[in-house]
Amino acid sequence: MKVGRIPLILATLLLVAMGLLMIGPVHQDSATVDETSFLSAGYSYMAGYRFYFDPESPPLSQLLVAMPLSSMDVRLSPTARSLVDRSAGYPWTVPWFGEPQAIQGLFPQGRDNWYFWPKPEAQIFGQMLVYGGDNDGDAMISRARFVQVFVTLAVGVLIFFWVRRAVANELAALLALALWVFNPSALAYGHLIITDIDGTLGIGAAILLFALYLEKPANWRAALCGAAVGAALTMKFNAVTLGPIFAIMAAVSWRTMKTEGKSLWKHGLFLAGAAWLVILLAYAPMWAPAPPISSQQAEALGVPGWFTGFRLFLIPRDFFKGVALVMSHSKIGHEAYLMGEWSRTGWRTYFPIAFFVKSPLAFVLATLTGAAWAVARWKSLPLLVKAPWIATAVYLGMAIASNVNIGVRHLLPIFPLLCVGVGCLYAQFQKIWAKRALFALAAWQAVIAVAGYPLYVQFMSEAIGGSKNGYKYLIDSNYDWGQDAKRLKAFLDERHIDHIYLDYFGTQYSIEYLKISNTRIDAEKARQIVQGWLVVSASQLMRPEWNWLRETRPPTARVADTLFVYNFNGQTAPAQ
Repeated sequence: MKVGRIPLILATLLLVAMGLLMIGPVHQDSATVDETSFLSAGYSYMAGYRFYFDPESPPLSQLLVAMPLSSMDVRLSPTARSLVDRSAGYPWTVPWFGEPQAIQGLFPQGRDNWYFWPKPEAQIFGQMLVYGGDNDGDAMISRARFVQVFVTLAVGVLIFFWVRRAVANELAALLALALWVFNPSALAYGHLIITDIDGTLGIGAAILLFALYLEKPANWRAALCGAAVGAALTMKFNAVTLGPIFAIMAAVSWRTMKTEGKSLWKHGLFLAGAAWLVILLAYAPMWAPAPPISSQQAEALGVPGWFTGFRLFLIPRDFFKGVALVMSHSKIGHEAYLMGEWSRTGWRTYFPIAFFVKSPLAFVLATLTGAAWAVARWKSLPLLVKAPWIATAVYLGMAIASNVNIGVRHLLPIFPLLCVGVGCLYAQFQKIWAKRALFALAAWQAVIAVAGYPLYVQFMSEAIGGSKNGYKYLIDSNYDWGQDAKRLKAFLDERHIDHIYLDYFGTQYSIEYLKISNTRIDAEKARQIVQGWLVVSASQLMRPEWNWLRETRPPTARVADTLFVYNFNGQTAPAQ
């Protein structure tokens, strides 16, 4: 059934509005902590240094954002070139599992070893490439970000046609699209050079195609779904969640599937084969097995036993290396903050809380209503309507079980799924007041999102008092990720402040690129300041060592809510 002309026009206008809401942040946000690393990794892959710098992330999304650099005159300084060709590097490195160690202890023959993970080199190479002074850093970041904007809009197209296909209701599809267009998390992470939005598109497309396959099994549908799975896995490794999601979807629809067991095996081979083919193409031509490694070095590096045992069969090797690194990261955990507490292994409540405080209250209410409705009418729902709720439950459950609690962006794939679920809910409501209530929630969300422009990374729900209170709940990529250096520069210029003491959670090269005169300082040295201006990022300020500052003096000003500015006028900090 064709979509009417007017609904297509309205959908297009909504997508245009989303694009416009992201244009400002594209240019106004400074590079966040990981963006220079992702962009430079993609550039290095295009330049022939395949899969060296960032094995923990698959290559397709990084190559995608780096494409605009092919038309630019990108230059490498001698130092940057020495990092990428491995003739220079840091004296320490990160093993596959465990704490950083001296490179000589782990790689006595040097860093030219396939098992070497150049994490610090990747970070400094990215900062030098973009902000080292040899290239137009702002232009590089902006052009790459526009690629991500188009990916974000593509997610919106997927949402619209999924709902349209599931319930044959154009207003329902427009409602679902509006919930995505005016979602602050989509606007925040959809314009950044990170892999989350690419993985979101890949995961969503794979789930939709698998649901369509289950409705009407066929070889070509299985192959198409497999290609989508392969693409998702080469965009973001969190696509491994598709395995349990597909298993539950298949179990739910088992009785209604009209095919024989022999055909299902054949379809499964088509799906797996297509997925593997796409992965092979993404990692081409690096198809040789991983080199041998001694048991002693494998133990020292934390290379898992399954990798060493099946080394010869794990092709492409860099793909399985990335999977191993992600699994290790999930097991080790990551230093995280939640509502005044710090933890290495996180909290089981982290992601539910993060979803609540990072979403407009209208979106939370709409999704809770949709979930309750889906549970109440589960048996009567078609698979295309059940699929987003199944996928959301599985993905959220796996996120809660993880020890890595560093950002709501890791939940980004469930946001379009929830939009689809709520859109399908609209089509099921019989009462006109209920339908209007859902559109009222969407309108409320739109107002909140537009009011938050252009500060979407630090957006926080009106339920907790907005972004001004956000640092009390979450930090890091949820709030203060280094995106406000340009706004700090404007603040300092407006007040003719020519030098600051700085504890900045972000890319220091971006501070130097903006010519902000600064002295980097830690919490203890800051106690000795007698005269001058001190600027502390929220992600640093909430650390225990800065308790004395938070407890003894209010900030003189705040820049974009995330940067706390203090003016010391001849008075040192009180003694502890």
